[in-house]
Amino acid sequence: MVVRKRKTAQEKGVRGAKMTSFHRLVPNMITIAALCAGMSAMQFAIAGRFEAAVLAIVIAAFLDAFDGAAARLLKAQSALGAELDSLSDFLCFGVAPAMVLHSWSLHFAGRFGWTIALVFAIAVALRLARFNAAGKENPEANHSFFCGVPSPTGAGMSLLPLIIHFQMDKPAAGEIGMMQHPEVVGAWMLLFAWLMVSHVPTFSTKQIRLPPKLVIPALGAFGLLVAGLINAPWPTLAAMGIAYGATIPLAVWMSYRKQQKAAAAVADGKEEGKTDI
Repeated sequence: MVVRKRKTAQEKGVRGAKMTSFHRLVPNMITIAALCAGMSAMQFAIAGRFEAAVLAIVIAAFLDAFDGAAARLLKAQSALGAELDSLSDFLCFGVAPAMVLHSWSLHFAGRFGWTIALVFAIAVALRLARFNAAGKENPEANHSFFCGVPSPTGAGMSLLPLIIHFQMDKPAAGEIGMMQHPEVVGAWMLLFAWLMVSHVPTFSTKQIRLPPKLVIPALGAFGLLVAGLINAPWPTLAAMGIAYGATIPLAVWMSYRKQQKAAAAVADGKEEGKTDI
């Protein structure tokens, strides 16, 4: 008589585990590529290659914009991907910009400069933590505005003095450029550290809807933007940063107007209810 050994639950789980399709790994691969770009930015900064460092962070931002879209398109969302994306964002848009700007400018201010770098990285961590917590508490929330400046945008805006320096500053040997002064860079970083953790409304591109007649002009404008990034990256990136900064007051005003209209609509509804009674 042959006695068959019963399989343990662990053995059944291992043998019965579903195979993972390759396409489900693509979003995580994009996130890891962004992580590599962020790490490389720090290495470039240590070597004094600041132009390469900025480009690495820009590449990380573009990759970050695509990993979530790829996950939704391929229906490959996962808890692992969400956590990996958050950790990558902290390194690419918190640690990397802080290290790049410290190596370029803030180190001239000693401990004060390092403190500013720490504050900026902590602000990114707090923003990401708030975003993750808000998503878990209310995953169906859909707003026309972001609450504060998103971390990839905050990282890019923090690098604006360095980008302008590439185009304008031509310091003599042994001197630093106007945009490189740690007071300028530090104040700029603190401003966007605050904007990232604040509740200041900023525009969300996810809510932009174009009428049919504007589709072709929008595509043409995008083509011009890409051409500018290829042929004149620093002026183009500087113009993008300045244009984004100009939209912040506009977003605040439009958000205020929207809240006023919503409050007026609620008040009108209450008045109608009293009249019916």
